Amino acid sequence: MADVKTVQEQLVLDTKRCIGCKSCAAACFYGHVEFPALRYEETPGSTAMPAICRQCEDAPCVAACPNEAMYVDEAGIVRRSPIRCTGCQSCMLACPFGVIDVEITMNEVAKCDLCADRTPQGLLPRCVAVCPSGALKFLEIAEGVPKAGYVLVSGRTLHGSR
Repeated sequence: MADVKTVQEQLVLDTKRCIGCKSCAAACFYGHVEFPALRYEETPGSTAMPAICRQCEDAPCVAACPNEAMYVDEAGIVRRSPIRCTGCQSCMLACPFGVIDVEITMNEVAKCDLCADRTPQGLLPRCVAVCPSGALKFLEIAEGVPKAGYVLVSGRTLHGSR
């Protein structure tokens, strides 16, 4: 396995390019053993788009978890430990963006981990890799304002392109 590096990129969504194909949700579903961490939101009167964890620097979900199931790994990715998770939903309630879901049948929460099996090795998250319109991007973290038309899908500001 390649050396683990700190992930210096975040997900952004160009709402003008999203065609609503849900390829991102399908890639997440199959890449995470049918336990998807990406939801697709269709809001009346608005653009339909993926709802993805913003990987907050001081993640409220980590602080709220009573079982230490939510944590930040060595690559800087906010993740969930399925072994420690009891499905208490504390993280879901603490998330200011409402992107953490509960999987009812297994009583666990689903949360984006930026494809932690891929991104520390320099690979794109699955949702970005399969996006046919280029609406999802994995861009470098930077101080400043993201390009016009992009929705921040992280708690940080972004720039660059891939």
